[in-house]
Amino acid sequence: MASLAWQLAKRYRSTRHTSGFIRFISASSTSGITLGVAILILALSVMNGFEQALEQRLLSVIPHIELEAVEYSLADWPRKLQKMETTAGVTAGAPFIKANGMLRHREAVKAAQVRGVSLLYEQHISDVRQYVTSGSMATLSDNQVVLGQGIAEVLNIAVGQNVQLMLPRFAEDGSMASHRTVNLTVSAIVSLGGQLDYSQVWVDLTTLANWLGLPEGEVHGLAFRIDDIFAAAQLARELGRLSEDYVYLLDWYRTQGHVYNDIQMVRAILYLVLTLVIGVACFNIVATLVMAVREKEADIAILLTMGMAPGQLVKTFVLLGWLNGLIGSLLGTVLGVILASSIESLFAGLTRLLGSSLLDPSIYFIDFVPSVLRWQDVLLTLAIALLLSLLATLYPAWRASKVEPAAILGQR
Repeated sequence: MASLAWQLAKRYRSTRHTSGFIRFISASSTSGITLGVAILILALSVMNGFEQALEQRLLSVIPHIELEAVEYSLADWPRKLQKMETTAGVTAGAPFIKANGMLRHREAVKAAQVRGVSLLYEQHISDVRQYVTSGSMATLSDNQVVLGQGIAEVLNIAVGQNVQLMLPRFAEDGSMASHRTVNLTVSAIVSLGGQLDYSQVWVDLTTLANWLGLPEGEVHGLAFRIDDIFAAAQLARELGRLSEDYVYLLDWYRTQGHVYNDIQMVRAILYLVLTLVIGVACFNIVATLVMAVREKEADIAILLTMGMAPGQLVKTFVLLGWLNGLIGSLLGTVLGVILASSIESLFAGLTRLLGSSLLDPSIYFIDFVPSVLRWQDVLLTLAIALLLSLLATLYPAWRASKVEPAAILGQR
C-alpha cells in the first residue's frame, strides 16, 4: 500500500486536470524554497569566509596579545621576552615600538602609525612578508620603510622611491615640542586588502628608537602570537602577572573583536531571516494541498469507499506536498553550492566591470568577498527545508482523511 500512496502522489502532481491556479501556487512554493535554501547556503558560506579571513589573514598579521609599557618604555626586554615565551599557549614573542607620524611624497600627505620591528623576531609572530606585492621585506635597513598598499596609492609612490617621514618630538611634560623629519626609501609594499593597508608602515626597531630618543635597548612593548586566539584575554592576564613592569594588557579582541562579533551577529540574523523565508515558502505547500484536497474530494471519497485506509490517504497527500519541498530543497542546495563556490570570482568580475570595489578597503578589513563552503551548513539547511516542508503537509493531509464519502458522492 505504500507504493500505492506514492503512485497516487505522482499521478496527482503530474496530472493536467489540476487547475492552473493550483499549479501556480505549487510552482511558487517550489521556487520560494529553492531561493531560500540557495541564499541561505550562500550567506552562510560568505560569513564563514569572513570569519576565516579574520582569523587567517588579519590575525596572522596583527599581534594576538600586546603588553605595552605605561611608563613609556621597557628595559632589558630580551630577558623578559624569553621568560614570557615559556608560558603555555604562547607561540612566540617580539618587541615593538609605536609612533604616529606623517608621510609625504611630493604634494601628497598621509597620516600613519609607524611600527618599529625587528624582523628576526617579527617573522615568528606575523606573516606580513607573505603579503608583499612588490619589493622585498627580507631585510629592513636604517633608511628603509615598508608601506601598506593603500598608503602607497594615496602617496602615488612605488618601491625604490623616497618618502619623507615626520615624527613628533615630545617634551618631558608630554606636550609636543617639535618634530623630526627623515628621508626613507620604500623597500616593499604590502597588500593585506583592508584597513591596515591605509594605516600602518614598518621601519627598523633600533632606528625608530633612535629617532624617538629612546634609551638604548628599550622598547614600547612586547607582542605575542598564541595557539588559541579565543584564549587571548586569559593569556594576556597571565602574561601581565609575569611582567616586571607596569603595562597595559591588550589583545586582538579589544581592537578587532567588534569585527568578529559583527560576523557572528550577521550570521545569526541571516540564518533566522532566511529560515523564516523558507518557512513562508512552505506555507504555500499548505495552500496548495488544501486546494488539491478540495479539488480531489470525489477521488478521495471513491478511494475510501473502495476500502483505502485513511492512513494511506494521509501518506498520499503528505508525499504530494512534500515533493514540492523535496524538489525545491534539492534545487536550492545545488544552486547554493554553485553560488558559494563561484561568488569570489563573480565579485572579482563585478569589481573589474565597475572599476571599483563594493567593499571600501579603507572601511572594511578586506576588499573582497570570501567564501568557505562547509558541508555541515549545507546538510543542516537541507534538513531544515525538508523538515519544514514535511510539517507543512501534515494538516492538509489529515483533513483529506476526514472527507465523508457519503456526503461527497451524494452531491454528485
